[in-house]
Amino acid sequence: MLKCDLPMSPMSASDPLTFCVDWIDCVFSSADTVWVGFSGGVDSHVLLHVLYESLDDNQRQKLAAVHVHHGLSEHADEWLMHCQSVSQDLGVRFVAHRVQLQTQASIEEAARNARYEAFQQTLGVNDVLLLAHHRGDQVETVLFRLLRGTGGKGLSGMPMERALGKSRLIRPFIDVSKDDILRYAELQKLSWVQDESNLDTRFTRNFLRHQVLPRLEEHFPHLEQRIVSSSQRIATDYAMLEVLSEQQLRSWCDQWNGLMLSFLKDKNQEERLFWLKHFLQTKHISLPYPQLENIERMMMGERDKQPEFILPDARIRRHHDVMYVLPADEPVILAPLLEGNWLRRAFDQIRITGLSKSRFCKLQARPQGGELLMGNGQHRKLKKWLNDLSVPNWWRDHLPYIFISEATGDKLVAIGSLWRHPAYAELNIEWQMDARLPFPNNDVA
Repeated sequence: MLKCDLPMSPMSASDPLTFCVDWIDCVFSSADTVWVGFSGGVDSHVLLHVLYESLDDNQRQKLAAVHVHHGLSEHADEWLMHCQSVSQDLGVRFVAHRVQLQTQASIEEAARNARYEAFQQTLGVNDVLLLAHHRGDQVETVLFRLLRGTGGKGLSGMPMERALGKSRLIRPFIDVSKDDILRYAELQKLSWVQDESNLDTRFTRNFLRHQVLPRLEEHFPHLEQRIVSSSQRIATDYAMLEVLSEQQLRSWCDQWNGLMLSFLKDKNQEERLFWLKHFLQTKHISLPYPQLENIERMMMGERDKQPEFILPDARIRRHHDVMYVLPADEPVILAPLLEGNWLRRAFDQIRITGLSKSRFCKLQARPQGGELLMGNGQHRKLKKWLNDLSVPNWWRDHLPYIFISEATGDKLVAIGSLWRHPAYAELNIEWQMDARLPFPNNDVA
């Protein structure tokens, strides 16, 4: 990621199509490669051209173009060849991706998802991606989100800079008008492709661009500037709101970074949704409103339930009136334990020493209906022991249940470092849990 603080605007105040020298120096000194998302349209062509003209020879060595071939148009192959030709003429490295769209989403959304997946596959950890979204695109985005019922963050529009996986995405033209882009392209005699789908008003953005915004601009001549200005103020307000809400949430979280739901009990539903949304955003999880409502119902429901909300890369669980964000579950590894060797698993690692040569230990699945012999000579049902120790449900199958092979069969002799059979005191068990999977229990180190 970038190691410097970028200047406020990439573009020169005196010329909207000239890059600030300080901005160029900052980006190119910090990045391994600076990629331009190059569709072949006028916006991305101007971005690539303006950027190339602003660089010195050393900086140009870091410049590259990436094109995504969606296959939606009969002209898609021609567009790819055009982008490759332009890049070669400039001496800029060129990479193209052919993608398959996921049909469960709308075509617009599917194309966007495929495009960003291709970008992330291309970029290295210390790379930067530049996209040519301009002021008109920002206006369309704000209106589009408003019509879909977005919240405050959505109304802030597209950020000039944000993370993209482990890399960075920057939109240097976000304050540049389409008219300025077209004037530059014509002055430089650039050639670009025309995507016929951009005229199809069945797509929401095209409908806004060609039928809604022109009519609004007849009555509000400075509509574009005003909407962009409003979105920027909202973005600033929302950024401050995130800082303040994160400060409050820190005082409502336990030592395992779970949200203590008792602090939300006396609040109305809208306030609870607000805090749940911001808590999840601190975990890099952003959900649509209906899913937030579903989580709120689950987490604020009956205390004897064990609600779980599963996401592609995470799980949301409740334990003792605290909500935790957990990593996605993984299969439990059951394997032999070799004397003195660490066995590393998804959420822990374990090592055992002190075995006699004739004995053999292994991890097995959690026994059902088993009993544990305690140090006082009393027996305790495994389920009751797990409850008494407040072992979270998500750990119960992942605990290392250590069995020893004997003539009479396999015998449970230890559960990690939580319990050990009194007859096997010579066993030395080292068990280390991964902090990604919290174990909220004051009795467990």
